[in-house]
Amino acid sequence: MEKKQVRDYMTHDVVSIDASATVGDVIHLIHTTDHDGFPVLRGGKVVGYISARDIIGEHPSTKVELRMTRHPITARADVTITEVARRIFRTGIQKLPVVGPENELLGIISNMDVIRSQIERVTPEKVFNFMRALHSLYGVDTHLKRELVKVKDIQPTQSSVHQDELDGRTYELQKNLAEPVIVVKSGGRTILVDGHHRTVAAERLGLKELDAYVVHLDADIELGLEKTAHSMKIFRIKDVKIDDNPERSVVRPTHPKLIPTEKKLVNEYMTTNVISLDAGKTVKDVIGLIRTTTHDGFPVLSNGKVVGLIAAKDIIDAKATDSIAPLMQPVILKTHPNEGMTDVARKMFRFCVQKLPVVDPQGKFVGIITNADVIRSQIERVTPEKVFDYMTTLKTLYGLDPLLSRGMVAVKSLIPTQSKVYMDELDGRAYEIKKGLAEPLIVVHRGDKYILIDGHHRAVAANRMRVQELEAYLIDIDSDTELGIEKTSRNMRLWSLDDVQIVDESRCAFLA
Repeated sequence: MEKKQVRDYMTHDVVSIDASATVGDVIHLIHTTDHDGFPVLRGGKVVGYISARDIIGEHPSTKVELRMTRHPITARADVTITEVARRIFRTGIQKLPVVGPENELLGIISNMDVIRSQIERVTPEKVFNFMRALHSLYGVDTHLKRELVKVKDIQPTQSSVHQDELDGRTYELQKNLAEPVIVVKSGGRTILVDGHHRTVAAERLGLKELDAYVVHLDADIELGLEKTAHSMKIFRIKDVKIDDNPERSVVRPTHPKLIPTEKKLVNEYMTTNVISLDAGKTVKDVIGLIRTTTHDGFPVLSNGKVVGLIAAKDIIDAKATDSIAPLMQPVILKTHPNEGMTDVARKMFRFCVQKLPVVDPQGKFVGIITNADVIRSQIERVTPEKVFDYMTTLKTLYGLDPLLSRGMVAVKSLIPTQSKVYMDELDGRAYEIKKGLAEPLIVVHRGDKYILIDGHHRAVAANRMRVQELEAYLIDIDSDTELGIEKTSRNMRLWSLDDVQIVDESRCAFLA
């Protein structure tokens, strides 16, 4: 499977500052660029990172090198986005400088770039779910190909798209990063199922063809979503309306139940015990919270309702006695506990926000959701694609016919196949286990052995918490043949989860 790399998503045109500059220079950059942090260079090489949080209360003449974070965590351009996502989630750092072999600055990769890489992904799971739905609904056989389709021949099934998201899809098409669309071919027609933003963007760019997963039907039938589209007078891409309302909800598929996916909700990931400030507080109160917590921004409340967000960058040259009300950023976008995490990711990406207040139906503030929460909801996901890929591998390598089930497995019975896990990621997995959010493991059951294929951080976290059982995708194989992964595990002397090394990576400053 093609892996997305940092070079595909990083920003090349980076605003940086020299180590010899002053805090006053940093303040000027914050006011003129809308950024709140910058890589610090000496001789073109990255030597530090400085943010608004680092300069709160400092005299403008103070040298940057005295306040910067030295030896910042960096990334190489060929590192995968998944690896960067894990590091951002573990450390809470929002941006990583991208460096070359000599530590020269090449670009920057942010948590927003990670989110952009995740939203509107077309997975084989989505394609195969749709094919199964077609077979169930219409009793037709289907076969799948990946090929180019002509944009002018595509018939849409969605009435509108959003202008802001079109900008993102346009950028991806121009950089050749766009995911394939999903279309059905039936009776000479090319019916668009998924990828309306990409297709509208392609049509506006004048592109002739698009990469697509093409589901070919062995019969000429009119699909239900075709009928719905025709009833809305939607016959070609030009008929799709472009919505530029900033408060609009995310466009839903015409038939959302046709492609079922497990939806992760805000209430599963939001923080409810939130440090907040009353609208009547002063800059001095904000500085106090910044210095006594790990946060650099806080929601501002009035009578239990969120009215703004105040961050370090908003107060860098304000007086300690100034009221925060005129300095805070007013809240325009909010979310609610039952909104999907994918929808939240889209909002954050479109409007470049780091945090969204969560409110109840009465508008009362109940929590906060951050882009780190969005990243956490995406990484280490166990998809049916991953399970079926491994089953296919077993068939290919060993000629086996594995059976798949979903059930509980005893944690103590698991035989690991990975020699180490990371301490900071264990904390995240432990949190998910406590809240009942942990993804299922992938386990091969052969004879009396339960061989752990995927989910080592979850399993080790459960073992440390003395959890008795975890949910798993169980792949049963009836064979006396020892698998290659079993031999590798035995060679590493991995007999139980207690043998897995726990690495504290907090002091490691380089991601390569």
